[in-house]
Amino acid sequence: MGGFVFDFDENFLGSREAFTTKVSRLTLTPRGVAILAACGYLPKISTEDILDKNKSDNVSKLLSVLQAVWMLAQIISRLSGRLPITLLEVNTLAHIICAIIIYALWWNKPKLINEPTKLRGNWVPPVAAYMFMSSQISGWRRARPGILKKDWIDPEFSILAFNSPATVTSSMPTHSPSIQPALPWTGSLARRPSLAFDGSGMPLEAVQSTIDTRLESSGDLQSIRWKLAAEAMTLYPALARRIICRETTQDGQTLKWFEPVVEELVDDSIGNWATGNLLRAMSGFVMGMIVWSASMAYGGVHAAAWHGHFPSRTEAQLWRASSVCIAGSGLTWIIINMLARTSPWFKAYWKQVETLRAHWISLVSLGTLAFLCGLAYILARLYLVVESFISLRKLPVAAYQTLEWTQIVPHL
Repeated sequence: MGGFVFDFDENFLGSREAFTTKVSRLTLTPRGVAILAACGYLPKISTEDILDKNKSDNVSKLLSVLQAVWMLAQIISRLSGRLPITLLEVNTLAHIICAIIIYALWWNKPKLINEPTKLRGNWVPPVAAYMFMSSQISGWRRARPGILKKDWIDPEFSILAFNSPATVTSSMPTHSPSIQPALPWTGSLARRPSLAFDGSGMPLEAVQSTIDTRLESSGDLQSIRWKLAAEAMTLYPALARRIICRETTQDGQTLKWFEPVVEELVDDSIGNWATGNLLRAMSGFVMGMIVWSASMAYGGVHAAAWHGHFPSRTEAQLWRASSVCIAGSGLTWIIINMLARTSPWFKAYWKQVETLRAHWISLVSLGTLAFLCGLAYILARLYLVVESFISLRKLPVAAYQTLEWTQIVPHL
């Protein structure tokens, strides 16, 4: 597991009161770690401590890479000697390329760290409360959830505003995604005006202590959370910059308030695979393009065996169709992510699709297409693996020939 965590024990709380009973531990996401560093509290961990926790060493990694490179060298040599490559070797080649890239990127990454690094100090409760309220773990399920997990739950910050003194807010620009206020930056959290004025006509100040029934039942815990999070935004400019200025007009009255940016900063646990849309939170659509580029490359490697030896014509056609399907799926999603990043119109439309707010014809059409393409992708991946093995039943004689130099060089 590893990572950085807030543990809710006496060392964590100190003289502070607990602000939630939902969890006993919060694990920071990649974005949470970045925010922690921006606040100046990223722990300094020595190289010796990292190596002590690491369950792998450079020797084992080097042996794995040498085995992959040995296989790659044999394939290249067989191609240069005009000897046939079996489909199993082609399938293995695709995984070898992925393995070498992963080892290159993760060479210094510690492996199988079981115990996380616990964050301690008087600064922890306010920062932990801020990260908790920014994340879905603090919220409630939406009445109309979207397709992705990030659209299933509204965090506690989604209904709150940072209410600051007029002397500070009067100089703040409106609709600014990144605000750097002049200190002192003080204030408190309250319900947003758009919610407070929902048929009641109550001013913002009148609902600062209102307890939201969708959150934890204990009003005291909610009040403690709000105070701690407001304290964090007051103390740390890195968090104050994560506030967006909004305004609305109702009954001839213009109201201005400041919304905390909502991001997934903590969770009850973080797995090895970046589920919960953590990849999206890290680098957005660029990360999506990188991930789908790997899929396109995987299909491209298998398509390189277009004119390879197949036991039957049907198997050759299925292999080619599967390769094109996988590579084409990757290319399609790369284009979609690129459009969503570069085109505001397409990004807004895609957001409507993800949240199921687009026209029903679009949703049905895209849903049916996504289902059929997803099913085809799964079947294509499955077929490539199965065909790699069943094709061994009928190989050309030259496939059994070995290169002389491979018998001389020692290998594993």
